[in-house]
Amino acid sequence: MSIDFKSGDRIRLNGDPAEVIRTYEVGNLPYLRVYVEGDGAKTVCLDHVSVEPSSDALDTLEDQVADLHPRHEAVSSEWFDLRTEALHLKMAHEQGQLLSISNSLVRLEPYQLACVNQVMQKLRQRALIADDVGLGKTIEAGLILKELEARNRANSVLFLVPAHLQKKWIRDMERFFDIDLTVADRQWVDAERRRLGEEANIWDQEGQRLVTSMAFLRQDEFQPEIENAFWDVAVIDEAHKASKRGESPSKTSLMAERVANHCESLLLLSATPHDGKGEAFRSLISYIDPFLVAEDQDLTRETVNRVMIRRGKETIYDDNGERIFPERDVQTATVSMSPAEEQLYERVTEYVREVYNRSDQLNEPAVGFAMALMQKRLVSSVGAIRETLRRRLHGLLEPDEQGLSTDATAYLEGEDLEDSDREQAEQELERLTVAQGDEALQKEIDTLQELVAMAEDLPVDTKARKVKRYIEQLFEEHPDEKLILFTEYRDTLDYLLDLFADEPWADEILTIHGDVSKDERTQIEDEFNYGKSRLLMATDAASEGIDLQHSCHIMVNYELPWNPNRLEQRIGRIHRYGQDKEVKVWNFQFDGTRESEIFDLLQDKVEEIRSKVGATADVLGMLDDVNIDSLLMKSVQSQEPASATKEELEELMEEREQTLLEWYERSLIDCSTFDAESRQEIQSIVDDSEDVFGSEQEIREFFTRAIEAFEGSVEKRGNQLYEAEVPPEVTDSGQPETLGPFTFSRDFALDHDGIEYLSPDADVLQALRDLVLQHGQHAGKTGMKLLPFVDQPGITFVYKVAFEDATGKTIREQLIPVYVDLAGLDAQRSLGQRVLDAETVHARPDESTVSRLLKQRGDLEDAAERYISSMVADIREDLLENRQQDVQKELSDLEAYEQAERDRIQSFIDSYEQKATTGSDMRIAIRNQKQRLEQLETRIESRKAELQKREQVISLAPDIEAYCLTLPV
Repeated sequence: MSIDFKSGDRIRLNGDPAEVIRTYEVGNLPYLRVYVEGDGAKTVCLDHVSVEPSSDALDTLEDQVADLHPRHEAVSSEWFDLRTEALHLKMAHEQGQLLSISNSLVRLEPYQLACVNQVMQKLRQRALIADDVGLGKTIEAGLILKELEARNRANSVLFLVPAHLQKKWIRDMERFFDIDLTVADRQWVDAERRRLGEEANIWDQEGQRLVTSMAFLRQDEFQPEIENAFWDVAVIDEAHKASKRGESPSKTSLMAERVANHCESLLLLSATPHDGKGEAFRSLISYIDPFLVAEDQDLTRETVNRVMIRRGKETIYDDNGERIFPERDVQTATVSMSPAEEQLYERVTEYVREVYNRSDQLNEPAVGFAMALMQKRLVSSVGAIRETLRRRLHGLLEPDEQGLSTDATAYLEGEDLEDSDREQAEQELERLTVAQGDEALQKEIDTLQELVAMAEDLPVDTKARKVKRYIEQLFEEHPDEKLILFTEYRDTLDYLLDLFADEPWADEILTIHGDVSKDERTQIEDEFNYGKSRLLMATDAASEGIDLQHSCHIMVNYELPWNPNRLEQRIGRIHRYGQDKEVKVWNFQFDGTRESEIFDLLQDKVEEIRSKVGATADVLGMLDDVNIDSLLMKSVQSQEPASATKEELEELMEEREQTLLEWYERSLIDCSTFDAESRQEIQSIVDDSEDVFGSEQEIREFFTRAIEAFEGSVEKRGNQLYEAEVPPEVTDSGQPETLGPFTFSRDFALDHDGIEYLSPDADVLQALRDLVLQHGQHAGKTGMKLLPFVDQPGITFVYKVAFEDATGKTIREQLIPVYVDLAGLDAQRSLGQRVLDAETVHARPDESTVSRLLKQRGDLEDAAERYISSMVADIREDLLENRQQDVQKELSDLEAYEQAERDRIQSFIDSYEQKATTGSDMRIAIRNQKQRLEQLETRIESRKAELQKREQVISLAPDIEAYCLTLPV
């Protein structure tokens, strides 16, 4: 076969579309280097393949001119519109537009969209989102994921979260964003290793979207695989738990750093990123960008702003300058113990002290842990301590020889567990004893029997009676009010339910605890928000993941959790966006106990510091790693008065307060203001983005026309409601299926439960889109429209224009229609867009005009190519300018980092060389530091090379995706 192809020629190679790169001969054999769609570049011998010139859609029309009209299958305007709409749905749209608005089933607040926009404008989508509790960090992360997904940059995703939050993430991603997450636990790991083989890296697979716990992924067995895995997106929730503290990084922080180093986009979420010391915060900054700040460099406000987005409830305002979050009033209701209650408190504390001290002497920390749990329950309720004592007594009388379960062991090691698992683990630990010998064991049994009897003689404690009177008074005076009551323990919850059983409002009580499934929890949440039930009683299983701000503004804490962050999470259920009343919180606690004295100090100190810095979350961050349990048990153990423990705690808090205030003075971690001006800025982007995939009407029309084109049907079933018979080509089963009821209205779906929302990225719409684009060789590639606003006949060329950087990431992708008139070869984009948007007049065109268009289409296409090439150059220039600004800023930061690190390492070398002059053998130390210098240079050069790739803006060859013969009526 002779070689008569030139570079750029379109051909069909063995029936597949391809483009010629070059031709050459090896001896007497002719070779063809081509790019085959879907396969990439390859070189083939011409004698061994079938090669045909590729005709485009217009080439086949010249023999059909007499028959052509807008309904003719060769130039069907309907198929042309379907194809261009399908192409539009497939675009990774330009920067500056928010694609998640129409793709997410969640009420979007302006400050959340501003966060998403800020992240999406970055060169890389890596950020620390540190918004206050209740502002919706989960929603912001989901929106960013949808933005990346729409741009084809979220193929593999990892959510790394505390264990007890896994179900919440799964539920929220599915509920709000139609994103399915797979739990990566031991069962998943074993199944994947059986499926893929032991040698496969199960963490590095195309298309996987995983959620796993920090405790699970930090296991030693997974670390080599993490080092060789890569994710498009990683989200680390409660990121402060994975920060670096102290000289020896924890397994969790090392694992988090590995994940951060092996992902493209990274979102760290934490309402409490700062612990009052600074080291942990710096480590979070380094996860986002390890080259941003060297070890000896000070953090600056500009540096922090580069990576952190932070708003507090106190800094968000409406258009009138009013704070959108109401005030909250937190009060403590003290309860005096009766003499019998005081006696029980002292006797149980004495028992706890004795066993705790013995466990300390015998180095049995698990038993000491069990005693701390008992002391906590002692100040919760008589019901809680009674059941705890009973279980412990039963455990000693009938010991379990099997040892601790995996969950109980993990709980001892500090792992966060689901509430039901935590309760089970605590009950296992309650049974542990250090009694040695029959005599010692019998003595402890006798003590426990006495304590159980004392607890059973107190059927209702004073605090329970006071809480009951408070509820009765509230419902009597304000019958329309609703109340949520929190307790830390299921035993206390059951105890109160028994107490309230005979009340007239008993049938209005709802309960949430660790054994309530996620589906039941959703139903309970809906009933409390919209039904007649007025009292929700819950353990901390409800302290995260439910929203009650629209129905309730009053909370009772039956006891204060020993972790102050838990209290803030509870309050966050009602003090969040959408609450329009002052939030009232009543904390009930016994006075005269060491626990109450320390809790009073904590609350007073938290409020004092909060009044100075304006952010509760920061104060709670200070307390994140303060072991309140240990301080309290130290007081119990030594029989010291609570004042001694208070003094130690106050000294610790004052030290951290000074660091926190210093950081605020330097404006490093204070919250940014979101006001009317901020709202206007994001609103302009929202206006540009709202119909980026097409309006609701356009999506509905595309879906309807596409379904009917493949012999399905769409029927209206009510206001905004539809039902469709979906053709087999679109369904997973390959059989016709009924879809519905569904709606195309996002607002309607938000207001009505159980109605499916067909967003632009819904699976059925994507399947239809792909089916339209695959249908026939030329179906929709050429259209014909007769339009009243067109003065001259011409052709509208629909170009796909795309730009990427040297890493292969798409920067922009869009359709640009160019109309060229036959008379003057004048090219216009605006008229081309009107042609795409318009409905044709169904009439027969002038045959001679169509014939002239087809004969002169080469001239028209040349004019279109000149126009589009100029437009591509202009777009690229704008993109390049923005890229260069971003990259130059990162290069500047990189150079500062390099110099600071180089100086620091060199100072060690100079010091060691000075010591060497006095006779010390410093050769190994000097060699190690010089190796660090070499490693620094290697890392810096690698990052510079990456930035140079990101700086490049590469124009992909504009492709004509469709033609439209455009004629005046």
